[in-house]
Amino acid sequence: KISKGAMKIAHGKKSGTLYKTAGACYLIAVATNENPNLWHQRLGHMSEKGMKIMHSKGKLTGLRSIKIDMCEDCILGKQKRVSFQTSEKIPKKERLELVHYDVWGPMTVPSIGGKQYFLTFIDDHFRKAWIYFLKHKSKLFEAFKIWKAMVGNETRLKIKKLRTDNGGEYEDTKFKKFCYEHGIRMERTMPGTPQHNGVAERMN
Repeated sequence: KISKGAMKIAHGKKSGTLYKTAGACYLIAVATNENPNLWHQRLGHMSEKGMKIMHSKGKLTGLRSIKIDMCEDCILGKQKRVSFQTSEKIPKKERLELVHYDVWGPMTVPSIGGKQYFLTFIDDHFRKAWIYFLKHKSKLFEAFKIWKAMVGNETRLKIKKLRTDNGGEYEDTKFKKFCYEHGIRMERTMPGTPQHNGVAERMN
């Protein structure tokens, strides 16, 4: 007998090493497998046609009919992105009118000098590229000032616009202030769209 205080919870008889309780079963929970939408998810969002083939071969026992409701996951998974405009493929007419830049790294094997990143600047007009090797991403602003001084002396031209992605290394307040004071417009691409900075991305 099993009891809690004065309340008897269960009673039964010992049979060998087991105790068999006596009592009525009031509720029986039975799992059902008659939901086609549930099976659709279990089978990796299989098509309705594929499920009907399996059902005809007796592989989906318990299902009376194969009728799948609208599946939001399937709709989202089959969506395609809108193609990107090709207008940016036309190079700018002037040198340094638009400069693409990007940072790549860290490299698994550092250089002899311990540098694991490289920074590229690409002129949209000539597609000429300048490459700087960095130990840390934080050295980006320092490398940019060196590069700006060099191309300014070589071309006697001013940089009008810089384009890059949305990496956190480009959020340097000093970098932004420097560009503002020198009349350089900073252009950021939309998150998750490397195509908008394809010139630098292909280089890296």
